[in-house]
Amino acid sequence: MARSTEEVVALVAQTFLRDRDQFVDELSHLMRTQVPILDRDERLRELMEAGTTDNLMEVLQYLQNEAGEDDVRAPERALVYARILAQRDVPASALIRAYRVGQAGFLDTGMRYAIEFGGGGPITTSAIVHIVNRTSVYIDRVCEQVGVAYEKERDRWVGNRGGLRQQWVTRLLNGTTTDIDAAEQALQYPLSRGHLAIDTWTDPHIDASTAVEVFDHLRIALGTVFDRAQGTLLVPVDEHEARLWFALPHEPAVDSAVIERLLSDRALPVRVACSGYDTGVAGFRRTAAQADRVRKLALLSGEHGVRVVRYPDVSAIALLANDIDTLREFVADQLGELAVDNERNLWLRETLRVFLAGNRSYAAAATRLAVHRNTVQYRVRQALNLIGVSTDTPGADLYPRLALQATHLLGTAVLRTEPTQN
Repeated sequence: MARSTEEVVALVAQTFLRDRDQFVDELSHLMRTQVPILDRDERLRELMEAGTTDNLMEVLQYLQNEAGEDDVRAPERALVYARILAQRDVPASALIRAYRVGQAGFLDTGMRYAIEFGGGGPITTSAIVHIVNRTSVYIDRVCEQVGVAYEKERDRWVGNRGGLRQQWVTRLLNGTTTDIDAAEQALQYPLSRGHLAIDTWTDPHIDASTAVEVFDHLRIALGTVFDRAQGTLLVPVDEHEARLWFALPHEPAVDSAVIERLLSDRALPVRVACSGYDTGVAGFRRTAAQADRVRKLALLSGEHGVRVVRYPDVSAIALLANDIDTLREFVADQLGELAVDNERNLWLRETLRVFLAGNRSYAAAATRLAVHRNTVQYRVRQALNLIGVSTDTPGADLYPRLALQATHLLGTAVLRTEPTQN
């Protein structure tokens, strides 16, 4: 029996809904590929996918109802994404380009569905025309609204002191300013000294005004750790992320555990990615890049990952993590059955990691893990049996230690799923 235009459109919408998650993944990947500036880190990817999901749901509703052009409203999460891009100084043209790429991807799939369900002929043509016209109206109105949201946020952000600092820092990092004296005056920060950079971000549920206070409290708290600092610079990246620099006379002895205790004692809901130490304007740039790499690494571990990560501790892993699939294969090759994700292996991996990092001292590992020395010996023996190789010869434990560090930092992102029992 022949279907009507409305029935074909309804079937197209139902099919989109059935395959929603897969389609959003594919469409988001397409937009990031064609607009690479939007593919900066995991957090931006999550924001993009959230906005894409909501836009998909709204446009499917709009295809099937009689709402007018003035009734189109951009989803709130799409507006949030636009504001975050404005705060991060991503051009508005990139955002609009992503919408056009998404529109093309949606129409390509939607028209294929219409041909499948319409069976060709006038009904198929009518359904395709309806889908194209309604989609075009929706995208035009939403682009207008997210564009307005972007411009308003951009004006607000640039107009405050944090936004002005961000502009100066951006120019320093990309090399578009050579007037270092003017930059130091504007930032009130000594660029010729030694630097340690920190990327920090809050839990996503914290509101923007609270996040500003949290970052300032963190700056003050870290001042007790870097008590020889000759200057500090706090620059917001967006509402939930900030960069910090500490000007230091020499490389500090930084312990991640000390900073982690500080965050817990002061109830600061943030995560911290620390750079190494470097000097001068070039060092200012290098420490920023190191902290950024560490942040990306920390984001791969998910929201429950390690709260404080230092570049000197993870520099090799940060490089390997640029290709997460290859890193996962490396972990599996080095750890064997110990790379399977289960609770028993978690304890065995952590014990072996601490043992190897502590010069193979059972006593030191027992103290660090707060367990009996015999427990450490038992777990180490079990872990080495699962790895299936000897680490006794000089240098033989280098790769296993790297793999253990990767599992400690990234958890399930680099582990193998435990086989299901039949």
